[in-house]
Amino acid sequence: MSRGHRSGTRQGSSRATVNRSRWVEVSVLILGVLALFAGTLATAEWVGQFSSRGMLTLLWQERLRILRLLAMVVGSFLVVGSSWRLRGKRVSLIVLAASLAWSLALVNRLYPNHLFFQPARLIQAGLGEEMLLSDYAPRQRLVLPAHEVLRARYPVINIHAHFRRGHHWTPEQMIGFMDACNIERTNDLDGELGKRMQEEFTQYAAPHPDRFTIFATVWYPLGPIDWGYFHWSVEHLAEAKRMGAKGIKMWKNLGLTTLDEHRRLIPVDDPRLDSVWAKAGELKLPILIHLGDPQAFFDPIDKHNERYEELKAHPDWSFYGPQYPSLETVLAQFERVVTRHPEVTFVLAHLGNRTDDLREAAGLLNRHPNLYMDIAARVSELGRQPAAARDFLIRYQDRVLFGTDGNPGVETYRSYFRFFETTDEYFNYPFWPQDNYGRWKIYGIALPDDVLRKLYHDNAARLLGLPLLADVKRR
Repeated sequence: MSRGHRSGTRQGSSRATVNRSRWVEVSVLILGVLALFAGTLATAEWVGQFSSRGMLTLLWQERLRILRLLAMVVGSFLVVGSSWRLRGKRVSLIVLAASLAWSLALVNRLYPNHLFFQPARLIQAGLGEEMLLSDYAPRQRLVLPAHEVLRARYPVINIHAHFRRGHHWTPEQMIGFMDACNIERTNDLDGELGKRMQEEFTQYAAPHPDRFTIFATVWYPLGPIDWGYFHWSVEHLAEAKRMGAKGIKMWKNLGLTTLDEHRRLIPVDDPRLDSVWAKAGELKLPILIHLGDPQAFFDPIDKHNERYEELKAHPDWSFYGPQYPSLETVLAQFERVVTRHPEVTFVLAHLGNRTDDLREAAGLLNRHPNLYMDIAARVSELGRQPAAARDFLIRYQDRVLFGTDGNPGVETYRSYFRFFETTDEYFNYPFWPQDNYGRWKIYGIALPDDVLRKLYHDNAARLLGLPLLADVKRR
């Protein structure tokens, strides 16, 4: 082979290598630009168009923010690196500056309050000049009288407890601390239907019929359901009553997240549910139903939200966004059900989640004589408005039931008693600090004896068909 031919071959091979390298660099540049555009344009609203509900849940919105930030970072590196190879340092520096500005603009929009993306505040925090909210734990210096209430003044029926949630004590252990706190009976809302109902009844109510009662549970699966499930529920309600169920518990996903077979949200007042309500009325089984959550759970999780810490720790608890109806909408749907079924006794859990506006809770009770409410897990909110809470509980003393939620122990019960029976000021609410509802304290309301008797015992006894207190001596 001649020298010229070998030289031409080497030059051709070199040009091919250069061309391939350039194509790789151009491809990398294109990928980088696409990543930058993806990070900018892939908003929750745009991605939500492709979901079944038309919007992403809050948990997936948070994950999308992280993915967008990652796309911006990777895209910037790819664009700067390919520009350096293609056009030299000057162009690369310009691209780098533009990419950084673009990325910072997006970061400030995605995380407007994030300390990591605010260098000045981050330095202050590092120097100890600015404290993180999660580190704030003030020592109370207010000196006030404190009255420990070891036992309830009257025997208590806890209408709202969950034996499968939190602590899993044996029935004998539970009876031990019930005796210590003067708890006459605890009502378990985890009965479910069919075999699970039988298991729950056999474990608790059958060996201790004077201490435990069980509610059957109409549970809505997380995925879409067809109407055969509701027909199945109706068929099993009579069986649950024969097993010993004293009522029915319905969960809050109805009206908020439960979808039918067409992936449409099922409203609380859907006419196809009338058979469930009617069967409960026929069987004389009260329905304890949880609807919605506190109003703050429907608000943006930002610096204005009074439950910010709780919702940041549990973003899946939030119902903020167009994919969810408002609390007012859900309660309005429920009111239509209560009106259509006057033969059914309804108990609205957690005071209907209207403890932020007791006038609204009062309106619900005024409009519907077949409606009751329990105070489970809402002492934290009642206790920060003691005058209004006391007036409300005295006015509706025949319509409100004692409940705790969860599976409480001795200290939780005693914090409830302290709230209802003393005028102590500025103390911790039940389930604190493991459930940090908000940065506030509560105040006792010292209810009159006749109101305590009804709240603690007689209202629930009527509901469950049990004897009322008759000249019970105080502890």
